[in-house]
Amino acid sequence: MVIGIDLRALQTGHKFRGIGEVAKQVTNRVLENGKADNDVRFVFYEYDDDNPKELLDVPKKLEYSVVKLGPMPEGNAIVSKGEKVKRNFKALYGKPIENTKQCDVFLQFDYAFGVPRDTKTVLVKHDLIPYVFWDKYFESAWVPFKNKAVRTTLRTLFANHKFDRILRRSLKNAHVIVAVSNNTKKDVEKYFRVKPSKVKVALLGVDTKPAKTSKKDVSRSDMPTKPYLLFVGAGDARRTVEETVHVFNNLKARGEDIQLVLAGENFKSPEDIPSQVVRKAVMGSSYKNDILTMGYIDDDTKQTLFKNAIAFVYATRYEGFGIPILEAMLLDCPIIVSDNSSVREVGGDYAFYADDWQHMQQHVEDILAMNEKEKAKHLAAARKHAESFTWDKTAGAIYNELKEVGQ
Repeated sequence: MVIGIDLRALQTGHKFRGIGEVAKQVTNRVLENGKADNDVRFVFYEYDDDNPKELLDVPKKLEYSVVKLGPMPEGNAIVSKGEKVKRNFKALYGKPIENTKQCDVFLQFDYAFGVPRDTKTVLVKHDLIPYVFWDKYFESAWVPFKNKAVRTTLRTLFANHKFDRILRRSLKNAHVIVAVSNNTKKDVEKYFRVKPSKVKVALLGVDTKPAKTSKKDVSRSDMPTKPYLLFVGAGDARRTVEETVHVFNNLKARGEDIQLVLAGENFKSPEDIPSQVVRKAVMGSSYKNDILTMGYIDDDTKQTLFKNAIAFVYATRYEGFGIPILEAMLLDCPIIVSDNSSVREVGGDYAFYADDWQHMQQHVEDILAMNEKEKAKHLAAARKHAESFTWDKTAGAIYNELKEVGQ
C-alpha cells in the first residue's frame, strides 16, 4: 500500500500552531506503524523551500519518495497577475495537488491545501472556527460597497468566496473526514450536510510529560508576586479574556489580594492587545497595576506559572478540541473553562465549567476555599484523566482509517 502525506503544514506558519503539532505527532506514528507493516511505502508532498522532514522522526530505512509542489506562494516577493490568476483558478477549480494517483490513499492535515479528487483521501478536520464566527474572521463587502470602493468590494467578495469554496470542495472530495472531537463532527454534519458515516472521530493527544526545562528558578522581573489567576494563549476573536478580567476585578473588589497574569504573543503590553474589547477591559480596570501582561513565555516560565496559579481561567466561545485544558491538568493547575463546544469531551469530570464570568468567579472562590488534601485529590485525578489522551491513540485511529480506505 502506498500512503501519500501532505507535509506542507510543517512548512508554513502552522508548524508553530495546533495543525502543525497534530501533523508532526500523527505523521511520526503513522510512519512507525507503516514500517512495522512492511508492505507500506510513503510519498511525501512538500514545497521546494525547505525540508519539513527535519521536524519529523523518520525511521531508518523507511521506504519513501518525495513530490515537490513548487515554492511556497507567500515566499515569492514578486508574482505576476497572470500567475496569481492561475494559482487561484487551480485552487478553486483545478487539480489542487499533482501526482497523487500513485498513492492508494492520501492523508491531508489542512483542507486549505486541497483534497485530490482522483485519490481516496483521509482529511483531518480540526474545527470550523472561521465558519462559525464568520463575522469575526472575515471582512464584510457591504462597507466598501457603500463607500463605492469597487476594487475593495470585489477583493473582499473573492476572498470570502475562495475560503468557502475550498472548504466545501475539500469536504466533498474527502473519502473520510476525521474530526478531532465529536463536536467538530457534529458541526461538519450540521453546516455542510455531510453524511454521518463519512465523518469519524479521533480525539487528540497531549504530551504527557511536560517539555524538559532547565529546572532553574525563573528569573523574569515580571513574574507575579501574589497569588494569581492565569490565562495563557492567543487573544483571537473566540477568546473572551475580558470575562477573566471581570472575574479578577470582582475578586479584588471583594478583598482578595491577587494578580492576573495574561501570557502569549497578543499580551506583550496592555496597549498592544489586539482585541479592542480585551484591551479596554484591561486598561480600564481599577486594579490594572496587578494585571501582568507577559507576552511570549518559554517552557520554564509556562510550567512555573501553571504549577503555582490559583487556576487557569480559559474563557472561550468555541474549541475544536481544547489541548490547553489537558496541559493545565498535567501541570497540576485547576482549570476553569467556558461550557461550550468540545470542552466537556476533553475536561470530563475534572474541569470547572462556567456559563458566564459570574459562574467563573464562583469557581475561583470554591478553589480558594479547598483544603490542601481535597485539592491534591482533585489535581491527581485530573492529571490521571489527562494522561489518558495519547498521540498513540490518535495516530492509531487515523492509521486504521488509512489502511481501511487504501486497501
